[in-house]
Amino acid sequence: MSDTPADTPPAAPAAPEESQELPIEEVPETDILFECPHCGKSLSIDPRGAGLVIRCTQCHEPVTVPIPDGMELDDFDATPEELSLQLLHARQTVSRLQEKVRALEDEAAQLRAFRDDTMRRASDREDAMASFRKAVRRALEAQADASRNLQEVAAAMDVALGIPPS
Repeated sequence: MSDTPADTPPAAPAAPEESQELPIEEVPETDILFECPHCGKSLSIDPRGAGLVIRCTQCHEPVTVPIPDGMELDDFDATPEELSLQLLHARQTVSRLQEKVRALEDEAAQLRAFRDDTMRRASDREDAMASFRKAVRRALEAQADASRNLQEVAAAMDVALGIPPS
């Protein structure tokens, strides 16, 4: 079998305790010790992880946990009590994650509302600036008209008073 993405099974999600970095002297003797075939990182996992596909903590590539010599996968099966406890922990994790999702959705909604309000206010400011520019243009045009009219009146007064044009 080749190492193409289609041939690689999806990696199991890593539980927080699976990705803890421990000094080698603190790794339980019962753990399976192996190296990542991609980067050579030394990895260890609880024996119940035998046969699983996990992600390397260093390179994040999928790695199949080896099954120790002389052992079968059935040797690692959990007891019904352990499975019940794992299910309880999984349900608690799902519940916490659902709360986080709700909080993130609320935050996203608030951010969208803020963005929309900001865009509306920016649009209102642009409209106000456009109106202001039009008013300034009209005032400048009125000032230019008044200046022309004043020059015409001054010229007419000069003519009426007999003052030669300059």
